[in-house]
Amino acid sequence: MEKKKFDIDDLLGEDYEEDEEEYGYEDYEEYIGDDIYNDHGEYDLLEDYDDDEYEEFVDAPPVMPAPRAKTAEFSAVRRSYEAPAQVQKAQTEIPAVRPAVSAPTATPEQPPAPVEFSDEPPKGDDTVTLEVPLSVMEIIDILKEHTYTCYLVGECVNLLYLGERVMDFDIACNASLDRIIAIFDERFKTREDLLPRGELIIINGGMGISVAPYRSRIDGNGRPIYCKTIDEDLHRRTFTSETVAYNPYAGIYDPFGGLACISEEKTVLKAIDEEVYEKLEAERAKMKPKLRDQTPKVVIPALRDNPETIMIAMQKYARGEAELSEYTLKNINDNAELTDMIMPAEISRYFRRIILGRRITDALINFREVVFRIFPVLRQELDFDQKSEYQEHTLYEHTAKAVGYAFPDYAVRLALLLHSIGKYDCAADRGDHMTFYGHSERGVMLARDVFEDYEADDALRERVLFMIMHHDDRISPDNVVRYTEFCGMEYTRLLLLMQSANIRAKSSDPVNERVSSTLRQLADNITTLGSAPRAQTRKTATIDGLRNITDLLGRNGI
Repeated sequence: MEKKKFDIDDLLGEDYEEDEEEYGYEDYEEYIGDDIYNDHGEYDLLEDYDDDEYEEFVDAPPVMPAPRAKTAEFSAVRRSYEAPAQVQKAQTEIPAVRPAVSAPTATPEQPPAPVEFSDEPPKGDDTVTLEVPLSVMEIIDILKEHTYTCYLVGECVNLLYLGERVMDFDIACNASLDRIIAIFDERFKTREDLLPRGELIIINGGMGISVAPYRSRIDGNGRPIYCKTIDEDLHRRTFTSETVAYNPYAGIYDPFGGLACISEEKTVLKAIDEEVYEKLEAERAKMKPKLRDQTPKVVIPALRDNPETIMIAMQKYARGEAELSEYTLKNINDNAELTDMIMPAEISRYFRRIILGRRITDALINFREVVFRIFPVLRQELDFDQKSEYQEHTLYEHTAKAVGYAFPDYAVRLALLLHSIGKYDCAADRGDHMTFYGHSERGVMLARDVFEDYEADDALRERVLFMIMHHDDRISPDNVVRYTEFCGMEYTRLLLLMQSANIRAKSSDPVNERVSSTLRQLADNITTLGSAPRAQTRKTATIDGLRNITDLLGRNGI
């Protein structure tokens, strides 16, 4: 390649003349150094560039020198590209004889080799089109201009398919994370808190748009394992309803039949390749008992790789967002011990959302093995007959119904979940009935043990233990004033809400319905005691409110 000669005045500019006057440089070699020229007196900085790169460099407009921060950033990126080659070279240079070592030594973690993504064109069925916001289309078009293939993936596709509003979008593409950052980092406002997971969050049009390379999974340390194709990326997801992808220019891509599980009435959570695992489990059930015990249980790989999926499925079910297929629900219960791998803080966070769901009763019954894994003390309530004419259900069914009837307060519902755990130890069979003397005190003791594993703050723990201890107390017109003075307005309100649900869950007797409604009204009246007119003192307002409560109790025959 013929090298272009440069005019030294154009190269050095006016700074050279100023520096010559100020510092006394006699010639340009002394100003810029001897290494810039080769033996033939030709400018030699571009000798390592090929023809195409050389032409782009020569035709480029003049730019200001890069600041130190950008220079350091470029050096880091360069090292990241050079590292895989160095690793590969080191792996090929294997010594003939391995030196003996006395103990294993920790080797520094090597960066993974870069993934060569597939450049196949987008796939899909264009008979179904979804309305994608312009701000999201702008991101997709930019990736397309850079010759990358991308898809909308995850829950945003489900919501778009159902015509619901979406604020968070996920885009998977065949670009590396470095290229995604280079394309969008300076053009949009971005968030980099999810970069360790391989995601760049782009803020555009008031929405958060996640752009990530194809990923086959997220390992136990939260680091992404990249893959080549969209099929591998979709296969890592647990349920078929989450495997639907959409490209605005190609249409919907549904390799695992996820659209059949999405409808306006309900979304069905069905594990990917469910039929395969169901068949394997049927074959295992036909084995002889000895051989069956030696064969590991069938577990859906997505549940094993990410046990939090169990809690997510239970949360969606309890909140009425989805149903579960019969086999997927069975496999979750059969492998409930996987929840032991989840941190206690995460268990508490998920279960708080679950217990406040509107379908919590069904969730507690259908996911009972998961519940027993989180609260082992509840297992003894299963199929426990209380031999009472006032109880139509087993003890665990009564507990599940009481939680579902309760006002959606976290402390109240958690107390109802644990309020009967002392009955099993205190049960005394009298022939035609049972007695449970001291079960409240025993329940408090067992609940304290529960809170050693289940994370809860001190205030919540105190409220729950108080309600368990006093859930059988009778609040009547004779003792309502004294009771309120004893435990305070807030604790009385919580206890009334708990007793209201507990009585209603005993049976379908109309008397229980009436008493439950009255106790709920009492709790509402206690709540309004603090909103008395200013002319009244706090003591007067409290007395008037309690008088109203007493009247209400009398009118309802309590």
